[in-house]
Amino acid sequence: PHRAVLSGKVRGFAMPINVNMIDSDFNAPASQKPLFKNEFINKSPAEHHADIEEVKKTPKTAVHDPKDLMRSHAGDPHQTYGVAVWRHMHYDMVREPTFPRKPDLSKGELAAGATVTRTDVWHDPKEPAITAIAKFSPENFRPVGFAENAPQPTTTVPEGTLDFRSNRLPIGHADRRPWIYFLAVSTGFITTSIVRTIACKLVHTMWPAKDVFAAGVVEVDLRPVRVGQNFVVKWRNKPVFVRRRTPEMIESCRKDDPIAPSMREPATDAERCKKPEWLICIGVCTHLGCIPQPDAGNFGGYFCPCHGSHYDHCGRIRQGPAPKNLEVPPYKFVDEFTVKLG
Repeated sequence: PHRAVLSGKVRGFAMPINVNMIDSDFNAPASQKPLFKNEFINKSPAEHHADIEEVKKTPKTAVHDPKDLMRSHAGDPHQTYGVAVWRHMHYDMVREPTFPRKPDLSKGELAAGATVTRTDVWHDPKEPAITAIAKFSPENFRPVGFAENAPQPTTTVPEGTLDFRSNRLPIGHADRRPWIYFLAVSTGFITTSIVRTIACKLVHTMWPAKDVFAAGVVEVDLRPVRVGQNFVVKWRNKPVFVRRRTPEMIESCRKDDPIAPSMREPATDAERCKKPEWLICIGVCTHLGCIPQPDAGNFGGYFCPCHGSHYDHCGRIRQGPAPKNLEVPPYKFVDEFTVKLG
């Protein structure tokens, strides 16, 4: 295709002055200007490809080297001109009237853009509108003689340059399978290793340090604790009350077991003390976190001076705003006089 240079084309200082947006006898619509030979074939892309494969090429269009695709003196095909407002030298203004002339498909005239959307050239009473108008998509048009004359290079590498095309196996070749299997297994192995490394790093980052574990387990020697004494031990930065109860303390708690279901947090003395002689509980009031005083309050066990919560000798809340009993930490007796907290 060639571009016909129209007469009367002049440029202004900053932009072209011939903006072709006005209908006149001297300014035809873009679709009617002789910029190319207006003969096109309307087929599907698959049919155009089949024509290229089957047609016999014109000898003069045979291309053996990429440099033959464009003349060396052609220069840059996208040269621009103008000051402040730039235009491509090889482009022209595209203008169509509101109601353009209907293209004559029997003569091979191109139907695209406004000539399709503003006319009924696409209408075919024998098929649905969506099917009929789809035929006018730009990829369905090729100039007459395209299959016979258009060069179809297989590579942009000049002859004599090794590009390993002759060394490659076809896509479906059986000898390609081992490489695909190896690549799939290698990719899976590497991906699994990365996921495993990230998971291990994440777990090790969130895992508590050894000093935290050490602080969470404390062994207490009970032999120095006297009968009736409230011994205080530090466990996980909290005070833990270890009381060696007297028979009177045990008896007073067991005497109130029948009314345990009516207490704020029901619990019997046996449920709170693994050994009747020993009461082990966290010395933090369950109301607002104060430290209760031993041997005080209306029930003789513990009394919180902050807001007046009263606990009995097994740490049950009996009076005051505290919502729960004194918490019993996890513990077990290693031997008769050794208890392990945590």
